[in-house]
Amino acid sequence: MTKKTYRGTCHCGALAFEAKIDFDKGTTRCNCSICTKSRFWFAIVPPEDFEIERGEDQLTDYAWIPPGKSESHLRYRFCRTCGVRTFAEGNEAKFYAVSIAALDGIEQDADQLARTLKYNDGRHDDLKHEPEDTRLL
Repeated sequence: MTKKTYRGTCHCGALAFEAKIDFDKGTTRCNCSICTKSRFWFAIVPPEDFEIERGEDQLTDYAWIPPGKSESHLRYRFCRTCGVRTFAEGNEAKFYAVSIAALDGIEQDADQLARTLKYNDGRHDDLKHEPEDTRLL
């Protein structure tokens, strides 16, 4: 598959974005504490393939610094009205981690998404390997 353009929104519609995503590159679920608690399922998108269409002024941020680290890896962006996290931005390398759940009409690609899902062991800061247990991710 090649890149396909998706539109995404938060729950209340204050924020809308567009992302060009190639699901053959995979989607990810991570077992770090924030991803596990929020059930964050995402696709990595380069900056040239992501655009906020409306509501940038409605976004607020959360940055978490992992234990033993001096800074956060991601800045989580979410709607200040409804609280839905639609994406995160990479701090070191510029990229977007787009929430699969925020994409409108994504059901049509559900089979492909299921095939391309991979897991990261973020809990142990080992993003190259899957965690032993993925049942709750």
